[in-house]
This record gives sequence, structure tokens and C-alpha cells, in this order.
Amino acid sequence: MNHPTPVLLRGYQCKCHTSGDATTLLGSIDVETAPQAIRWIRVAVRTLSPTLNSEAFEEAWQWLTEDHHDALQALVQGEPSTLTLQQGSTAIQWTARPVQFLKLTTRQGINFPACAQEYTEPRHQRE
Repeated sequence: MNHPTPVLLRGYQCKCHTSGDATTLLGSIDVETAPQAIRWIRVAVRTLSPTLNSEAFEEAWQWLTEDHHDALQALVQGEPSTLTLQQGSTAIQWTARPVQFLKLTTRQGINFPACAQEYTEPRHQRE
């Protein structure tokens, strides 16, 4: 008996944005697992931490060394997780939340029509 392929896939959506005079999306990523979501946030926070003022740095360090475990547990339990650091008049916020993605078809293993060979990667020309 053939089992149907699931149409919805579980995953996590992560975003980083700043707010102050205006809200700006700095980055986002969709991942398959909660550890991948937390890892994305941890890498961004570690990268940014040397530029933070002392109070924001202490909060970042606390999250990096201990509080990220609570964030991971929240994601695993289906709850969103947020880390907000205040740097002057700007708030930097990372969010991760469980989502369901609609599975799209893939081109792997599919026979392309003959004309597909006509549209290959553009080649760089020397001037």
C-alpha cells in the first residue's frame, strides 16, 4: 500500500530585525530543526557581541552561555522564542517559531523537456 507523501513539513522560521526610528529586517532563514534555529541565532549574536555596549553584551553572553537552552526547549515544545538586545535607541530582536511549510515539488529525478538544455548557466565573456 502506498502511503501519501505529507503535504506539510514541520520546520522553524527565524528572523532578525531592528527597531528604533524604523523597523528593518536584517535577515531570516527557514530551517528543519529547533537546534538549527538556535544555532543561527547564536552565530549572529556571537558575531555582533563585540560591538555591543556593556549591558547588552552581558545579556547576550547570558543567552549564549545558558539561556539558549530554554529557548531550544521552548521551540521543541512548539512555542516561539525571542531574544531582544537593546543597543542605545535600537532594539535588536531575533525570533524563532515553529511553522509548517507547504511541500513544493522538487526537480530532482525529473526528466526535463529537450529545450531545457538550451537554457544553461550564462558564461562570462572576457572584455
